[in-house]
Amino acid sequence: MNTKDKILKCLVENRDRYISGEELGSSLNISRTAIWKGVKSLRDEGFIINSQSNNVYKLDDSCDKLSSFGIVNYLEENLKDIDIRVYDSIDSTNTEAKRLLYSEKIKNFTLLIANEQTKGRGRRGRDFLSPEDTGIYFSIILFPKTDFNMESLDLITIKAAVAVAEAIAKNTDKEPRIKWVNDIFLDGKKICGILSEADSDFESRQIKSIVVGIGINFNTKSSYFKGDLNKKAGSLNAHNLYRNQLAAEVLNEFYNCYYNRSDEDILKTYKAYSLVLGKKIEFTQNDVKYEATAVDINDRGNLVVEFSDGNRKELSSGEISIKGDFYL
Repeated sequence: MNTKDKILKCLVENRDRYISGEELGSSLNISRTAIWKGVKSLRDEGFIINSQSNNVYKLDDSCDKLSSFGIVNYLEENLKDIDIRVYDSIDSTNTEAKRLLYSEKIKNFTLLIANEQTKGRGRRGRDFLSPEDTGIYFSIILFPKTDFNMESLDLITIKAAVAVAEAIAKNTDKEPRIKWVNDIFLDGKKICGILSEADSDFESRQIKSIVVGIGINFNTKSSYFKGDLNKKAGSLNAHNLYRNQLAAEVLNEFYNCYYNRSDEDILKTYKAYSLVLGKKIEFTQNDVKYEATAVDINDRGNLVVEFSDGNRKELSSGEISIKGDFYL
């Protein structure tokens, strides 16, 4: 770890107080000149560091720049050694994850996180707006067990949705809701989308890796949302919460959902956050539009709908819309 990173790590871990140059020098075993140069370098990178005449330093409360140290600071102990790669700007973290999987050996539960995506991707080939400094755009790389069933991929998305909803609910006064299968809503507007992608081996029919992409509008201004997006998209806008902190809390929750909680428990929580159960919905299959009521989510994560004649159908994929004046 270089001098600059050592200083940043110390400032992140003590961001609630000023640290003297003497304390930094003693704890890091570096000179005051090295500290001054390191602080200047961090400022040049965009970190807002306050200082006073007696050589004391502190990360400004408004500083919300993404960093691996900022994320690790909020991670549970068993996750503090995961591989975290931070990008200032990238086309897509999911796309980068695929590139890395084919070019080098990647650790399980590796995190790729970006300050900006120039070609953020959503489901069904859609773009995901990812402007700089306003959101949390990240991908988690997983290597599932050899007996992983392809039909369980939807449950991965469901676990990710529960993780996001739980992280928001536990760390803010907000009340998030999940729109089947992969969107998080707040006050009638979408603030988060999830895209899970699997890489399978054709011969063995085994899943080799899974990339879970999550994009959260953290403090995205409404002016970014043009046209129809202005009606449908929103932002978390939580006070006293940093992007590093929320990213870490989502990771903590997702790890727990993926490795420790039962599918039954996850689905129970998912239903509790559901935005669609009990509501009239519309969906299209084979170019035919249907109307039904969303009545349940089964153990595979499929949406169970009931038609007016009492017949039921399970939806495993596709888009649904909630009838009525839904968007606020």
